[in-house]
Amino acid sequence: MICIVAMVVFGVLAVFSASFRPLAKESFDCVFRMVTFRKCKTNLDERIKGKITGRLMKHSPKTAGIVFKYFSVISIVFVILFFGSLAYTGYSTYNFIQYGNCYGPESDSGLCPFTALSGPQTSKFQTPYKFTDVIVSPEVEEHDPRIGPEDAAVTIIEFGCFDCEFSAKAEPIIKKILDQYKDRIRFVYKDFPLETHPIAKEKSIAAACANEQGRFWEYHNLLYEKREETKTDSSLLQLAEQLDLDTEQFNECFEEQKYMETINQDCDSGARAGLEGTPTFFINDRKIVGPKPFKAFQKIIDEELATAGVK
Repeated sequence: MICIVAMVVFGVLAVFSASFRPLAKESFDCVFRMVTFRKCKTNLDERIKGKITGRLMKHSPKTAGIVFKYFSVISIVFVILFFGSLAYTGYSTYNFIQYGNCYGPESDSGLCPFTALSGPQTSKFQTPYKFTDVIVSPEVEEHDPRIGPEDAAVTIIEFGCFDCEFSAKAEPIIKKILDQYKDRIRFVYKDFPLETHPIAKEKSIAAACANEQGRFWEYHNLLYEKREETKTDSSLLQLAEQLDLDTEQFNECFEEQKYMETINQDCDSGARAGLEGTPTFFINDRKIVGPKPFKAFQKIIDEELATAGVK
């Protein structure tokens, strides 16, 4: 059985070094004979067994004796572990391609090598929050801007930061979701401005002031489209002028920081629900962190609609 593992190991090594090619060929021949119910002529498994136990003898004769006696069982275990790891790697790769995470769309725990290689996909906040009244998912407040019917079977709540590159990356995905599901879902935006972005809170206040004039979503879209260009208070006023808002009303609202309390309420709500960064989405009570692929959202939305009996 150990020839199966040897075939893969020597096969890979043979790509980089010609010295391993005879061993790769020998192990392949041994495996081929085994699957055709013929005896391996080269005794490769016996030679591997002898080499392993010989090395162990130098350090622990007792261990070498156990390995020699149960070598066949150990070989079977190694083969099972080998193919198990291959299967799990395939499963993780599929999940990452489909959902942007090794374990599926909702999971953000555990080690995902692909995610580690691609780097973080959220902007983290630094201030520690500690609450006794921890919640599973946040409630929709009266002040929260929203799209879609109030009685929709699926509510998607986004906690975003207008100065976060990852929140900006999620925008095309959100637009695709809104376009595909239309009035079957309700989409809600909550502010979670991060202290790592110096003007993030000012952008949230400006968006709330635009909302006062019924133009939140247009201002919201401009903030993300022109994220790199809006770095000063005056640039936020320019966006209001671009949308033909009442600039006097907008300026007064902005300078008074009229909606700071509601923004802080959103931050508290997100922190109690376990937010670690932006963007974070709650699809009913199910959480997605980061700008995951559309299929990650689609899978959960479809499951929630099916549960509610909505086609």
